[in-house]
Amino acid sequence: MNGYRCWISLAGFLLTLGCGMASAELRAGAAQVDITPPAGTPSAGYGARMGKGMEGVHDPLLATALVLDNGVKQVALVVGVDHLGMGKAMVDGVREQVQANPALAQCELFLGSSHTHSGGGAYLNLPGIGDRLAGQFDQAIYQSYIDGAAKAVLQAVEHLQPAKLGVGYGAVDGLNSYRGDWPPNVETRDDVAVIKVTTVDDKPLAVLFNFAAHPTVLGADNLKFSADYVGFARDALRQVLGEGVQPIFFNGAQGDVSPRTPEAADDFGRAEAMGKALAAEVQRVWNETTAVDATAFEVTRHTYPIVPPGVEVNLPPIFKGQSSEVGLLAINDKQAFVAIPGELSTIYDADLKRFGGWLGFEHVSILGLTNDAHGYIITPESWRHRTYESTLCFGGELYGDRVESMVDAMLHELEPEGSYNETRKQESTAVATLGGN
Repeated sequence: MNGYRCWISLAGFLLTLGCGMASAELRAGAAQVDITPPAGTPSAGYGARMGKGMEGVHDPLLATALVLDNGVKQVALVVGVDHLGMGKAMVDGVREQVQANPALAQCELFLGSSHTHSGGGAYLNLPGIGDRLAGQFDQAIYQSYIDGAAKAVLQAVEHLQPAKLGVGYGAVDGLNSYRGDWPPNVETRDDVAVIKVTTVDDKPLAVLFNFAAHPTVLGADNLKFSADYVGFARDALRQVLGEGVQPIFFNGAQGDVSPRTPEAADDFGRAEAMGKALAAEVQRVWNETTAVDATAFEVTRHTYPIVPPGVEVNLPPIFKGQSSEVGLLAINDKQAFVAIPGELSTIYDADLKRFGGWLGFEHVSILGLTNDAHGYIITPESWRHRTYESTLCFGGELYGDRVESMVDAMLHELEPEGSYNETRKQESTAVATLGGN
């Protein structure tokens, strides 16, 4: 396997690894940086905008970082970015700046994009498709997104203080719906995962929340930069938890999942209603979750070619020969967070939750568009039926199954101790064969 298994000083999804099992007193730091581009910059996500520049800002686009250090060997960080999707080259650019800091030289960056369709564009240097999705490429704007994300991480490091952490789960009924053309009648997942971070005297420091739904409440006719329902959710959490808290959003397996919003007078009203409903559930979970000052983390990851040797796929030239990665963070040997480098189908989300539960994990959460953003990851049936998602699925017909098998293998690798007998272990080894080579 091309991944590695180590215990880390924690916290979310910029991970620095140190070998050996350990948990110790935590320190945490969080920071946010405004990455909103200037008015006139195009947005990204809707071809119908035809590359038109945005006219202003409704709510700021943010890069938010959480850094935790358990005092054992290294530091771990997480970034949530209001962006359609920062690809591997952009993530590598953030990683380079972060690791230039001697204190973070061994950090492994896991960076997740919210996927708002009212975020900044001008970053896709892909003739044709890049102009349609994100407007004309601008090197300075492209670099500003990288610099902003890296700056958030570095500022968060400067604010480390003793902290506590807990993980909780909830669900929000009716805020998302299946949009896929095939297969029909699929049920979406409505679970919400929450990582609660407080100071040692229980003051809110940061809240990471994870939910699956496209941030597309605001349509192509909107010409103001916005984080969509995500921004409203963060604002609501600051109101109820305190202005000192840093809310960080990671989208889930939202490849074929649309938002479903309460009724309101206009799109911004609908986005606000959805954001507040999501925030209310996050607050409920926060209140019921206990945070502790010593937490154990384990991580594995796997790097793989997007298109395996011998497979012919009609790829834009920039994707040919590219690699990507999937990752898995296990917290306290029972909670699993899976980092996916694209937009995963909700069908795989359900499969991975079932398999993880069978292995003994309390819960499996998907972190979509994390450490890459190279399109949809869908089932072979969806590919063969030429669904909308198949037009932007660059790994071929079997790509989704390949990614699922990689994640199954990682879940098996980090399975909770003593969760099942040796016979089950041998059976699951056959099921979770690592793919992608």
